[in-house]
Amino acid sequence: MKSLRLLAVLIALISTSAWAQESDSVDWKITAYLWTVGLDGSIAIGEINQDIDVSFGDILSDFELGGSVYAEAGKGNHAFHVDYTYIRTRPDPTPLPAPPFQEGAELASKMTINIFEAAYNYRFNGSDYGPALVLGARLLDIKMRMNIGNLPAISSGPDWWDHFAGVKTHNAISENWDFDFYGTIGTGGSDLPWTLQGMFGRRYSNGNRLGLGVRVWGIDYSSNNGIMDDYTALDATFYGLMLGYEFN
Repeated sequence: MKSLRLLAVLIALISTSAWAQESDSVDWKITAYLWTVGLDGSIAIGEINQDIDVSFGDILSDFELGGSVYAEAGKGNHAFHVDYTYIRTRPDPTPLPAPPFQEGAELASKMTINIFEAAYNYRFNGSDYGPALVLGARLLDIKMRMNIGNLPAISSGPDWWDHFAGVKTHNAISENWDFDFYGTIGTGGSDLPWTLQGMFGRRYSNGNRLGLGVRVWGIDYSSNNGIMDDYTALDATFYGLMLGYEFN
């Protein structure tokens, strides 16, 4: 928590100085994304564990909803962005052995994930095409629920903060096409969380852009307070295609 408070203070100081000194006009963009999420990993609540695998072939049956809204405002070399992502997924049930469970019993799980990200961007070439250094923090709020045969459901709702550093690039391919890359690595409540995102964009005459790309996120979180029912773990990689429309 001390590191998060320090990061917030540094961002506030940088923003106050940077925006006061820059004479360039403010630029902004807002992008809405649809994310077709695949999932590979495992979840655990107490002593109950389940391997989860949601591939692209399972999206129509397992994937319920996933999307993201991204907003950025900048002035010269300095910019700030916020990003909200929502995911809801229900992997295929896992058959349970009989005995001790009754014949045909299954372990079913469901996850609802809210992710809030805020970050400072130092754009080396200002608002023009080029790289940027990113420093930020990310709040993850995850609700996990497991149904084990006819037994009462087990639920856990962990939330935690990660802070991260990253790199963005914005490259012109042609007059109407460009490519964006965004990658981060961090620390905090989870163990070395990382993200990768690549997006091709088709820019229109009004400055707006239609984008198609790929996003991959890795999360490795566990919490154990010494009591079985309080143990929660999520070790998973989220991946999938993204379709977005950017307003400028």
